[in-house]
Amino acid sequence: MKVALIYNKDISGVINTFGMQNKEFYNERTVKKVADSLEKAGHNVAILDGNKQIIERLENFMPRVSEGEQMGMIFNMAYGIQGESRYTHIPSLLEMIGLPYVGSSPSGHALALDKVLTKIIWKNNGLPTPDFWVFNHHEEDMSTVKFPVIVKPKMESVSFGLRVVYNPEDLKEAIHFIIAEFGQQALVEQFIPGREFCVGLIGNSPVESFPVLEIDLEGDPDAIQTVDDKKNKPKRKVCPANISAELAEKMQKLSIEAFKSLSCQYICRIG
Repeated sequence: MKVALIYNKDISGVINTFGMQNKEFYNERTVKKVADSLEKAGHNVAILDGNKQIIERLENFMPRVSEGEQMGMIFNMAYGIQGESRYTHIPSLLEMIGLPYVGSSPSGHALALDKVLTKIIWKNNGLPTPDFWVFNHHEEDMSTVKFPVIVKPKMESVSFGLRVVYNPEDLKEAIHFIIAEFGQQALVEQFIPGREFCVGLIGNSPVESFPVLEIDLEGDPDAIQTVDDKKNKPKRKVCPANISAELAEKMQKLSIEAFKSLSCQYICRIG
């Protein structure tokens, strides 16, 4: 089968710069490893950059098929280039031009990228999530906030802008930074000290869980993973995590429920 692996490298490949700019990129070595694995499975793989030329590139690699012929497939690793819901752009485009893809739908990506909507959905589905507050300006009333809290942009990932704060003065400064730097609301969450875990999921019907993985915080319950940690000095991973079978099963069950509640598909990591 022809498989096009789409990711983002050249973010200048747009007509105009508009809105929030992507700050997330897969390491090209990681992209190559995925492509190599697909080729080892017998597929004809092309790595394509997901900018404005992507339709032409896809059409050249996997042109229209006749009835009864096998379509190609897209392995989507694109973060998008710009805009508020940039994760949705490649899946939306693929649906428009008629190419199947692996990964979540536009609606699943839109919900999962918006941390505030995600938390509201989880609360409405009875899933545990820390208390939270949302701010549009650093001079808003913060009297209901219970410290310590972790401050982050509403619609970013990879720990961009992440900061733990313990008092109102630092909170104001952190909120001001988020709004000025990222041009979006600041999400303020109750900070839960302790160990950090994540669960990988694959499939749809049924959704299967990988073993629980622990990010080693070296015994510091107040530690967090920063952008610098993830890019330059990743923390050690322990898999399977050293926890009881009962706790692991509970984490896996909650992760699957969280995945389904956001209408995610195929692959996911809950952390």
